[in-house]
Amino acid sequence: MKRWGWRLACMMAAAAVFLFVDGARQTGVVAASGGSPVLVELFTSEGCSSCPPADDLLAQIEQKIPNAVVLSEHVTYWNNGGWHDPFSSSESTDRQADYVERMRLSSSYTPQMVVNGTREFTGNDGRAAANAIAEAAGSQSVAVHIADVKTGDGRKVSFQVDTDAVKSNAQLFVVVAQDEGSKHVSNGENGGHTLRHVMIARSFLNAAKIKSGASYSGRVAVTLPEAISGSGWHVVAFLEQGRGGPVVGVTSVAVPA
Repeated sequence: MKRWGWRLACMMAAAAVFLFVDGARQTGVVAASGGSPVLVELFTSEGCSSCPPADDLLAQIEQKIPNAVVLSEHVTYWNNGGWHDPFSSSESTDRQADYVERMRLSSSYTPQMVVNGTREFTGNDGRAAANAIAEAAGSQSVAVHIADVKTGDGRKVSFQVDTDAVKSNAQLFVVVAQDEGSKHVSNGENGGHTLRHVMIARSFLNAAKIKSGASYSGRVAVTLPEAISGSGWHVVAFLEQGRGGPVVGVTSVAVPA
């Protein structure tokens, strides 16, 4: 009894991630709490028949895990399969290629989920997602803050970004993400289905390079793209150690309507 009580106390003190099971298949994350902010990236495409369950999993992570910052990054290499994904971008394709090179994978694939730039796995694997998020949340991160978000004419948005000092050289990236988008797919592998996505990466900005031991404080400006079959915007700021490298800090805030 004493041994079990000690184990239970340890489990309750740690960040908790729970899964629900659809048959024998791990399909989603139900809840999590505590820990450092974690960046969860999903490389996906509306032309990929295996991707909708991964899109659903990402939406669950966004809804149920407060410390997870999610990005849906639509790649371009499925666009010749009968359907052109309107959310796809070469920036997302290139970012995935950086991970492929850094992680020494044989090729890009969808759906692929990457957690904090260090763990990758098939994007519809809820158990792998839960384990990777819990592990990443337990590691120390560099604080990143966004404040004083202001909207202006011509869809311009500016905001203050501040970070703590980084231990190694890092790049500050800013992503404009569309909160949600829903599209009816008329052709290709998902033809006839309506697909929903969350936190869709619409633009990337390499905002600054930060040297080891230094911090960043400055104002950043971006332009909101035209929304595609959806609405709402967030700006996401994260620190990455080299192309396709570990993400050591992340935050996200909504853009006022």
